[in-house]
Amino acid sequence: MSNQIVNNNDSALSILAEISGGAQPAVEMMIGIGLVKDSEAVFFQYLGDDRVPQALMMPSGKPVTRMEGVTLTGATIAEGIGEFNSTKLNVFLSTGNGRTLMLTSGLRTIWSQCVLTGLTELLLSGDLDQPIVLDSWKGTSKMKPCFAAIRQGGAKMSSTPMYEALCSARSAKDQDKQDVILKDAVNNISAAFGVVPNEIVVEEFSQDSDY
Repeated sequence: MSNQIVNNNDSALSILAEISGGAQPAVEMMIGIGLVKDSEAVFFQYLGDDRVPQALMMPSGKPVTRMEGVTLTGATIAEGIGEFNSTKLNVFLSTGNGRTLMLTSGLRTIWSQCVLTGLTELLLSGDLDQPIVLDSWKGTSKMKPCFAAIRQGGAKMSSTPMYEALCSARSAKDQDKQDVILKDAVNNISAAFGVVPNEIVVEEFSQDSDY
């Protein structure tokens, strides 16, 4: 997917309408998660050319928190991103009309861990290629981390073994173990789409966010 983002507010709103249950999409979007801690928004559209990402808000002024009827088309890891040399999770979703959204967040963020435990359960159940609902929201603790839940057919999808392994690694403050668990999950998901495991993708954008 190209890193050039079309700055067309009407088109962006049409995509938001579709994933929230409505109209036709018009452009592809690259979306960062929780880039501004003081903002109520969860999703931020990258506009390119070093411009400040734009919070995705509904016409009512409320932040977009749900993406409905989207289908996973891939997941990758990008390393060495920005001045902090961050490692990112990139999740590719297709809208009902075949437009591609790329959601990107720090690999170890709670949001990424929630998403990968959900996608892992979808992989195990054989439903990885079926439409999902992705809910995302901000926590209330000091750092305001973003959380996520993947639902399919009304049921929340989450791999219990992976969730417990990540909880254990976090409790032990073992970041290397967290990375191994998360990267293994991405490799397994990528393999389901015919992508060679351990193939690392480096994206050409520089914004950093850990939450």
